[in-house]
Amino acid sequence: MNKIKVLLATYNGEKYIKEQINSILAQKDVLVDTVVSDDGSKDNTVNIIKEFYPHIPVNQNFPGTGSAAKNFLKMVINLDFNEDFDFVAFSDQDDIWLSNKMSSAVKQLIENKAELYCSNLTKWDTSNNSLSELKKDFPQKKFDFLFEGGSAGCTYVFTKGFAKDLQSFLLNLDASNWKGFSHDWLVYFFARSRNFKVFIDGNSFIHYRLHQENVHGHLNKLSWNTIKEKSSEVLRGYYQNQAMNYIQYLDKNSEEYYIYKNFLGSYFQRNFIIWKYNTHLMRDNRKFMIFAVLNLLKF
Repeated sequence: MNKIKVLLATYNGEKYIKEQINSILAQKDVLVDTVVSDDGSKDNTVNIIKEFYPHIPVNQNFPGTGSAAKNFLKMVINLDFNEDFDFVAFSDQDDIWLSNKMSSAVKQLIENKAELYCSNLTKWDTSNNSLSELKKDFPQKKFDFLFEGGSAGCTYVFTKGFAKDLQSFLLNLDASNWKGFSHDWLVYFFARSRNFKVFIDGNSFIHYRLHQENVHGHLNKLSWNTIKEKSSEVLRGYYQNQAMNYIQYLDKNSEEYYIYKNFLGSYFQRNFIIWKYNTHLMRDNRKFMIFAVLNLLKF
């Protein structure tokens, strides 16, 4: 059976960690080898893992990296490729995996000859215990990776070869002052900008828990506050900040660099480039229209 190295990032996750680890250990038709990187939890997370799952190694970050994104990528940097595994997967601390999550991802990677897998999610709103789809499998666009990730990082599974190349890339990455740094967007950007094949599954094999302690998950709830918060981020220059960081990892003679360079230019340059490449920048047309309108409002 295929062996999956599961990278589990934790921080103050004592409420949910047992449910998540149990769902990882219940994966069918694959072998899972889980490693935990704890980012300085102040609760009982580490003690719970050590007591109930003594076979799972726990690495503790002192001081903490400060974000789940940096914690995940630190684990990629620390991967030992002399170990026996075929694929790598990211895991949050508070979700529930269906028992065929890993086997389905591996099957799609192999059948589609892809290097990176991600998927739709099932939002699990714990405030009312409701389940709903979070769709990510809109058709990929030529330059979508410049303005969005593939899906939530907790759906990502990738090949060992891809992990090696990603590790080399991360060794030269400086995210210390990168505001709004996102590991799921970065990994998707790396894959697409380096011509790795990405498969986005229309199925969901994860209950993506939404709760008050989520760092970002609450932003996937459809509410006036979410719309207001996301819109304010765009108007404050969220995408310009991301572009300023990503552009340094692109070939200056590439069309991707040209798009970013103009996006970072004047008001008229930015909006010209958005409308020139309108059908190629985002997978979800509704998301693109909101993005385009907000950029018209941002002077």
